[in-house]
Amino acid sequence: MALKWGILGCGDVAEYKGGPPLYNVEGSELIAVMRRDATKAESFAERHGAKRAYTNIEDLLSDQEINAIYIATPPNLHCQQTIQVAEAGKHILCEKPMAMSTDECKQMIDICQKNQVTLMIAYYRRFYPNILMMKKFLQANVIGETILARINHTSYYNPTLDEAGAWRTDQPFSGGGVLMDLGSHRIDLLIHLLGDIESVRGYADPLYCNSEVDHSTVFTLRFQTGAHAVANINWNIGVPIDDIEIYGTDSLLRCNSLNSGNLTLENEDDIQDFTQKPLEYTHTGLIEDFVNHVRTGEPICCSGKEGLKTAEIISQLYSQQ
Repeated sequence: MALKWGILGCGDVAEYKGGPPLYNVEGSELIAVMRRDATKAESFAERHGAKRAYTNIEDLLSDQEINAIYIATPPNLHCQQTIQVAEAGKHILCEKPMAMSTDECKQMIDICQKNQVTLMIAYYRRFYPNILMMKKFLQANVIGETILARINHTSYYNPTLDEAGAWRTDQPFSGGGVLMDLGSHRIDLLIHLLGDIESVRGYADPLYCNSEVDHSTVFTLRFQTGAHAVANINWNIGVPIDDIEIYGTDSLLRCNSLNSGNLTLENEDDIQDFTQKPLEYTHTGLIEDFVNHVRTGEPICCSGKEGLKTAEIISQLYSQQ
């Protein structure tokens, strides 16, 4: 079975990250796209080789050639659109963060199960080659017993609300601030690498930037294994950093920076370089995993239930403010 995709929402994420793998991965084909602006929808379709362009979701979901939909819209639309897509009997790749609340996440999971369609959440960093290598090392206990993880992700993002993409700082559309937008990726990555989280404590505050959502978040996690993690995620720091470090009883794994493909294995005597070539398109691993799932029945890596785990941690952090 091949995946034959429609795209719901043709913005920058679909343009540069999620769209190209839909037609570049073997066993996957882009059939149609939907955007309310007809000219922009047709232009996107032409650039990416889609057969058809629509201006409303009903026409997209009525296309009988399509068996899967990539939802690349803001989070406030994810739940309702997932319900519509699932009821149309089509598989779903939904952008992160999964939804506006844990209740919405649960609705999405339930409706997909009811209609026997697969729901995948686009936490694509699980498939970075350096993260795949890091996961392999952790499973083999290369660093000894895992004790501590550290996340340091800083950037500067302070748009006015009329700028493209500024919905990320507008709570009714985004559901939150930097914790929802960037923190969700890192929390998911920690769950993927270290297992389920037992407890969380932290802060998520508006600090310096213009919008009312959180621009600074600092939190600690305790995993069911007993390991800990410490993380800061910032939109208000002018030096961009995106590092992850995992410390064990014997040695340390470090990605500096995460998106670069860098990976080192370090102890007090030696530093070994295991840097991997980054993917050309961030979502390639997701689509390869989805294709494998529909062909073999093997579980997908980033299911709706996995996405709910991250949403629950974010909800707990926001409730502590």
